[in-house]
Amino acid sequence: MWASWASRLQRNTVPVLAALVLLAGAAEARTKTKVVQVSNDSGKTVSHVRISGDGVTVVREGDHDADVDSLDGHALVVDSGAGMVRLFSDARVNAGDHLDGDVVAVFGSAHVAGHVTGSVVAVFGSVDFEPGASVGGDAVAVGGSVEDAEGVRIEGQTVSIGLAPITLGLPGVPVMLGFLVLGWLVTLFFGWVFAVLFPERLARVAVTSSRRTLVSLLLGLLSFLCMPVVAILLIVTVIGLPIGIMLPFAYVAIVYAGQIAGTYVLGAKLTRHRLGDPRSMPAIVAGTLLVGCFFVVGVLLWNFPGAGRTIAVFFHLVGLLVVTGLSLIGSGAFLLSRLGTRPASLDEGAPPLGGIATDAGSAQAPATS
Repeated sequence: MWASWASRLQRNTVPVLAALVLLAGAAEARTKTKVVQVSNDSGKTVSHVRISGDGVTVVREGDHDADVDSLDGHALVVDSGAGMVRLFSDARVNAGDHLDGDVVAVFGSAHVAGHVTGSVVAVFGSVDFEPGASVGGDAVAVGGSVEDAEGVRIEGQTVSIGLAPITLGLPGVPVMLGFLVLGWLVTLFFGWVFAVLFPERLARVAVTSSRRTLVSLLLGLLSFLCMPVVAILLIVTVIGLPIGIMLPFAYVAIVYAGQIAGTYVLGAKLTRHRLGDPRSMPAIVAGTLLVGCFFVVGVLLWNFPGAGRTIAVFFHLVGLLVVTGLSLIGSGAFLLSRLGTRPASLDEGAPPLGGIATDAGSAQAPATS
């Protein structure tokens, strides 16, 4: 029993030992290769830890399975007779190789030229087959595509779940960048429409979201949760059926207008633009560019497997968080300002919107005859 526990402990501590040796000899590992033997209580060698400029490799021998655990740069590699797993790296099965089990690549792509008895899965990556490759299971790509080739045999199903909307057979990165540019232009257009047709209401919503950010956020979140319930209740009551049907569309318009107002506030802080200034488009352009940059960087980094795709996911999540926050704050401020009718002035003690402030801070009313 004790021998079994000791064997398990020693087996589980080999990767930890590899990481400690990597940290201790990182500087020297770049210049030469070192091999460290790991022995059991009887003195029999059970593992070899090889340290080189390519990383750390642990090879188990003796009574254990022929497994290899390696730290190759930022990649974590686990190869065994039961399959292959790559984390932050690509998985490769060369021509002529026969691998029993599944091939899995997370934040990387799977390249198969030989034979795999199980399935081939790539999460946030693509599955690429070379001519003559064969797979006994499924070929699945999440966040990428499955690239077939001549003579490839896939006995299971082929599933590809891409992150791009519709690529029309084109490369995903240009299509995603095109959608981002199109979305940015649409937002600029509606921002210009709001700034031209409803400048005072846009300014009041922006001022409300800036002054009462937390209250606007809570109100926006509450309205998001309550809107479906209110719409269903109105539809159930026959009298409120038309209002219940139109409510979701009206709410989407409020959220979108609130997002533009929130983006306007963000751009105003970047450009030191005064809220309520008639020239609001520079602030709107700056705010939308900042938000769009998160998604653009994420799309560009998506071409780099491993750590590049991890950073790309991070930028996408940050961009989604910013857009969601601006939408909730803006929609809450839209409701809090009574659809942009409050407050009457932008600054404390300042005249109502449309008036002209003098140096003494009073409003100069338009001349009347």
